[in-house]
Amino acid sequence: MTYQAPQYEMFSDLNSRNKDGELINNEEAIKVLKEKFGFTPQIVFDAIQKADQNFNMKTTVNCASGIARWGDIGENIALQLISNEVEFNRDQGQPTLTIIGNNIQIIIMSSNDALGNMDLPISSNCSKGIETKHKIDINKYRNMTGEKLETWVLYYPSRKHEIYQDDVPSLIYELARPMSYIEMDDGKIFPTDHDCRLMFSSDLENEVQSYMSEFADESVNEDSFEIGYKNASNEE
Repeated sequence: MTYQAPQYEMFSDLNSRNKDGELINNEEAIKVLKEKFGFTPQIVFDAIQKADQNFNMKTTVNCASGIARWGDIGENIALQLISNEVEFNRDQGQPTLTIIGNNIQIIIMSSNDALGNMDLPISSNCSKGIETKHKIDINKYRNMTGEKLETWVLYYPSRKHEIYQDDVPSLIYELARPMSYIEMDDGKIFPTDHDCRLMFSSDLENEVQSYMSEFADESVNEDSFEIGYKNASNEE
């Protein structure tokens, strides 16, 4: 079986073709998150920490630890947010959170090395498939079609990220709205040209609490996740 490796850094010209717009962090980002998305940064910090706890229990023999971490993060975010105002679905196989009142849909993926760095353009760690492309097209052509729905990407840190060099990492993540993508020869894409990036660091939050619950559903397809080895350069 072939596992998908992190690819963004393999293409040296991607940064020159990827331009981000407004960058918001600290207290201003938290305010936007609460008003536009209806939740606090702690929801995602809880999910990442719980996923990391499970990831740390895996051995190097487990070649699915990357996808399991992705699944744990999405699961724990969904279980904390699902309500009458927030729906969780798998439209065409891709897990999506929809904030109904504000016409926002969120997809989740690990980020390239730009996560938390205002000086570099953000994108996914690995190339994505047709469902991600379709969701970005909603943003790309929204003004022409009159579409109210917006697509945002929740970027979480790969275990290769520098924060994991510390014994107790200061967690970070971003919510960003991609307005375009770069399509590769194989038809896969990298999200690009985010017109807004909301950055969050657990340094600004209270101590991260763990969150635990149960949910079972395995109906995903190959465009829904990244797969990688835990101890190699292609994690997530």
